[in-house]
Amino acid sequence: MKVYIITYDIKLAWLRNYNPLFKALMSFPNWMHHMDNTWFIVTNNTPTGIYNKLQPHLFADSRILIAQVTSSYFGLLSQDAWDWLEKYKHLM
Repeated sequence: MKVYIITYDIKLAWLRNYNPLFKALMSFPNWMHHMDNTWFIVTNNTPTGIYNKLQPHLFADSRILIAQVTSSYFGLLSQDAWDWLEKYKHLM
């Protein structure tokens, strides 16, 4: 299992329904969504495997980045987000 950060940009988002993308992201057993357009997930999948699961729910002009999270990070997040990251730090 590894922790990944997924961030995306959907052009004309106000015109598009991205509930199917949200459902696909929430299908991973362990996920966190504390920032617009950014999710953390825990999975055995590779970045390519994650992309293949999400790609049917993206639009042709969408952009997406999937990267493994390491134990070296810093930022301004809610306490819930820090607690979630700490819970899975042993996988980083």
